Parts: sequence; structure tokens; C-alpha cells
Amino acid sequence: MRELAGQLVETVQELYGAGLITPTGGNVSLRLPSGGSSEFLITPSGMHKGSLRPEDIIPIDGAGRARTPRPSIETPMHLRIYQLRPTCDAVIHTHAPAATLLGLAALPIQPVTLDAVRFLDTPLVPFRIPGSQELVDAVAAALMGATSASPAILLQNHGLVTFGPSLREAANYALALEEVCRLLLEAQALGHPLKLISEAAVAYLREHLLA
Repeated sequence: MRELAGQLVETVQELYGAGLITPTGGNVSLRLPSGGSSEFLITPSGMHKGSLRPEDIIPIDGAGRARTPRPSIETPMHLRIYQLRPTCDAVIHTHAPAATLLGLAALPIQPVTLDAVRFLDTPLVPFRIPGSQELVDAVAAALMGATSASPAILLQNHGLVTFGPSLREAANYALALEEVCRLLLEAQALGHPLKLISEAAVAYLREHLLA
């Protein structure tokens, strides 16, 4: 378990260094391979994310019960995502600035790059109080009503959630989507129509390269 906690800390530090996680904003969790669907590791609440150590990472069960105090306040949201996406083994919530800006403006993700194609139709969840049951319910509704296989959710006025079959892939999605959002915002600022990847090319990429 300590090795997995170390991997989780490395992921947090990577995202912190990239500016996607703030000193106390953002959380990361991982499903334990030996726990089936009922044991996880998650970052603690209120601790400086740039200086976490493996011993700070908190084991929790499928009901959110922790062996030590103060798991992330977003633990219920993480657990609901695991329930709705059973092939998902990692969930990452960041306060990524470009993704947050895109959500504030309610701008859609458009097919401007290969990475952008993966995130088309990413759900946008209206603001709910962090850590609340209302946020958990809104995220669940967005996932159940999703019209695409995007591994992400935008949280309006709040940030971004990505999920995947490993910490590496969930982190890759967070980094890639943040870059897509940055490009879209900067392209919008140019004031010219965007040149988009065609619908036929999008369909091909989804079927053959992004499956």
C-alpha cells in the first residue's frame, strides 16, 4: 500500500507543479487492486498538496469510512464516480485554471486538436457546494446522462474532474484537457472563426485512435 501511496503523491506533485492543483485545492484517489471495488486511497483534507508524503494518504472503504481523520471532503464524489464507472481505477479533481475559465464562460469543447476530440461533449455541472451531496448528485446525473465517452467533467466555478483506468491515464487526461482549454480560450481571443477538425475525421479518430 505504501508504494501505491507514493505513486499517488507523485501524481499530486506533478499536477501541483503544473499549476492544476493549488496548495489546498484538488484531490486525487486510487482504487486498491486488492480491494475489489471497496478499498481506496485518497488525499487528505486541508493539507498543503505540494508537500504531501505517502504516510499522509488516507485509506478509505467503499462507504467513505477512513482509518485516519480528515479524508478529502470530495470523497463521496470520488466514490460515486467509481460506482458509475467500474473500469475506472483513479479519479483526479483539479482546480485547473484554463478548464475553470472555460466552464465559467460555458464554452463548449470544440474539435481543434486531436486531444480535443477525446473530450467533446464533456459534461458541465453547474456550481454546487464542494463536498455536498448536491454536488455528488449533480456529478452522478452528468455521468448517467453523458452523450460521449469523455473521461472528464467540468465543474462550473470550481474546476475539473478526470478519471481513468490508472493514475497515469487520469493525470494525462487532466493535463491534456487543460491544454485544450487553454488553446480554445486563446483562439477565441483572436476573434477569428476556428478551423475545426471535420465531423468525418472526428468519427474516424474516435473509432480508430481514441477507443
